[in-house]
Amino acid sequence: MRDRDSVRESFLDEEALKPPKMTEWHQLLASVVIVSASGALAPGPLFVATVVEGVKKGSRAGLLSATGHMIVELPLVLLLASGLTLLLGEGSVYRVWIGLAGGAALVLFGILQIRGALGSGEGSQYSSRHGGMGGALFVGIVFTGLNPYFIAWWLTVGAKLVLDALSLAAWIGILAMYAAHIWIDYAWLYLAALLSHRGASLLEYRTLKLINAGLGALLIALAITMLLDVIPRIFS
Repeated sequence: MRDRDSVRESFLDEEALKPPKMTEWHQLLASVVIVSASGALAPGPLFVATVVEGVKKGSRAGLLSATGHMIVELPLVLLLASGLTLLLGEGSVYRVWIGLAGGAALVLFGILQIRGALGSGEGSQYSSRHGGMGGALFVGIVFTGLNPYFIAWWLTVGAKLVLDALSLAAWIGILAMYAAHIWIDYAWLYLAALLSHRGASLLEYRTLKLINAGLGALLIALAITMLLDVIPRIFS
């Protein structure tokens, strides 16, 4: 009996060490793409801010915005896989403060956008289009790190993807899962910045100023929605 049990245990060990089947990889990556697309394609603060930057600076602004997004997102995913994101769970005071800071940042960015759109001359508007790209990277970092809905997504929907990836191939699975996720963000934000810039080049200057002001107002509206969701939690 002892020999039979040892043979069985060794067989189970060998089964555990076998690499995942291709069908399992396909199922994981397909689910990552579908779930990630549903989150990435939903308009939010990062998307609107990227469109604003794209109008002024072109498609590269989308790539830099996505890079700023990844700078915040990848460490969060790794922490989630390590089980260290309990501090950001539902009802956490940290998430409340993140929401407050994010709402304030949106209001400030929206006000600056409206002020720049309505108060600048044509020459300064032209120069802002061809200015540096650091603002787009900053936009990606700020409107990712200070967005409580982004964190909530990874702690709920995204957590299932992390768990499936870990179960399939440990940290290799995590890296494969994230690669299948992040390219969607890059493609979507690049496309948003590209189309906004090309569309802006076809518009009259006065119309473009009104669109920029409208985008600023939209950012403020998003901020109000975020703050109305966060502030009641302070008193609960």
